[in-house]
Amino acid sequence: MLKEKLRAVQETNEMLSTKEAFELAKEMMANIGSTDPVLRDELIYSMLSKWIVNRLFSAEHLKELLMISIDDTHLFYGLGDSDSDTVFTRSFSTLITAVILYRNNEDHFLSNKLLNRVKEAVLRYAKAERDVRGYIEGKGWAHSIAHLADCLDELVMNNGLDKMDLSKMLDIIQLKIMEPDCVFDSEEDERMVTPVCAIVERGIVPEVYINEWILRFKYFKKTDDHIKDYRIQVNSKHFLRSLYFRFRQKGTNDFQPAILEALDKLNLHYR
Repeated sequence: MLKEKLRAVQETNEMLSTKEAFELAKEMMANIGSTDPVLRDELIYSMLSKWIVNRLFSAEHLKELLMISIDDTHLFYGLGDSDSDTVFTRSFSTLITAVILYRNNEDHFLSNKLLNRVKEAVLRYAKAERDVRGYIEGKGWAHSIAHLADCLDELVMNNGLDKMDLSKMLDIIQLKIMEPDCVFDSEEDERMVTPVCAIVERGIVPEVYINEWILRFKYFKKTDDHIKDYRIQVNSKHFLRSLYFRFRQKGTNDFQPAILEALDKLNLHYR
């Protein structure tokens, strides 16, 4: 079985050939949505990401794994479900995509055409993901929003993406933060702050646009359901507070007035 095979490789620190590792990697991708948290997270993701980062695979191997990660049986598998095990396949495929993009940021093996294809796939996935659960008892982390944040962060740092691409990502981040069906409880706000900071650090999106984007949090569209509106408000406040302190930590002060203005509006009931 795959679990025993991976345990043996991990425990013996066996050095696999590139061919052996790649064949095993394809088997790992076929099982990346396992509901066994040890197999999925501790073995498949941990080992595969390590191999990718440590340059065990060629550029062609990485492109093949990337195409698997964003295909219909991985990134888009069961998309639209909000309470099924398909979330594990989508969420961990997002993480593998992020690791390959990390490698591309170092070695630049993806063409602009292929990078654009990945970007469009990730944004399409992000808009439609409805399962936003964090930790699932007995099955481990789903954490789709946090994993999406990691993937967006790596996308942002690819120089092939322009100002319009980064603006679209800001819109996606805002959409995901303004979640009406739950209050995030697994630091999704902190994870989503990271790609926002990366966008600011790229320096190609005008400050005025970022300030306007921040202020849009205070004008969220009401759903006519006061509980859903409350969740949107709470998620937005948590995110803006995290953003405020991350910017402060980095010494970025240009956006603090806009953040405070948005928070002031969202805190209207507590004056």
